[in-house]
Amino acid sequence: MNAEELIGSGMLEAYVMGQLHGDEAALVERMRASDARVRTEIEAIELALEQAAMAGAVEPPPSVKDAVLARTTQPGPRSERSVPEAPSQQVADVPPYWRWLAAASVAALIGSAYFNFRMMGELREVRQQLVRMEDERSVLAQELQVQRAALSEANGQLAVVLAPASRTVDLSGTANAPQAKARVYWDEASHAVHLAVAELPTAPAGKQYQLWALLDGKPVDAGVFDASGRVLWDMKDVSGAQAFAVTIEDAGGSPTPTLETMVLMGQV
Repeated sequence: MNAEELIGSGMLEAYVMGQLHGDEAALVERMRASDARVRTEIEAIELALEQAAMAGAVEPPPSVKDAVLARTTQPGPRSERSVPEAPSQQVADVPPYWRWLAAASVAALIGSAYFNFRMMGELREVRQQLVRMEDERSVLAQELQVQRAALSEANGQLAVVLAPASRTVDLSGTANAPQAKARVYWDEASHAVHLAVAELPTAPAGKQYQLWALLDGKPVDAGVFDASGRVLWDMKDVSGAQAFAVTIEDAGGSPTPTLETMVLMGQV
């Protein structure tokens, strides 16, 4: 059992109240000697019980004090061989209602200590529940943030697809990848280019796919991408393109296309 489990078990309250014995009491003593958190908790419990005892103490009425003082100062018959009264006789002379008040004070102290013990246990349980609720709230907040980001991305993709000035260019597979398919969304007004990959095998290790735009028969780099990981890739802006093609190049891209590795091609 570690310190946190010991503090939350209610054993420390029972230890302070003198209700622990044997192995449990020995366990608390060891943890008290070795862990500052346990010592601090025990001191807090002792302080709470002391404050409860002081708050629950009953002060006897002034008449009791006057009666006690009167008996101790009252003159009596003197004798050369007078013997002081025994303590038992003095106790016997205490008024009954004083004894009743003392007993009531002890009972109130015990009741108050038990009440505080129960309240401290309930308070600790409430604190643990609050910690669990805070953890759950944090998880929900993170999930909400992820969902908001996904929604924002989906709205952006939808705006690209539905843009009035956007032209759609379907790319078909070449002999190097007959099953490959992709689509280019090209906004002629803003020159923005987005690429949606429908079907494309994973590029070999150390390689990436690179999109090219053909302008008057000359290839222009439009950016690199992978076969998966996104629904819609943001590529480099292009103006005046007559066609688009995709080749396999070294990771990071190439200044010129490797025609032997072309996998996709499509006319505007």
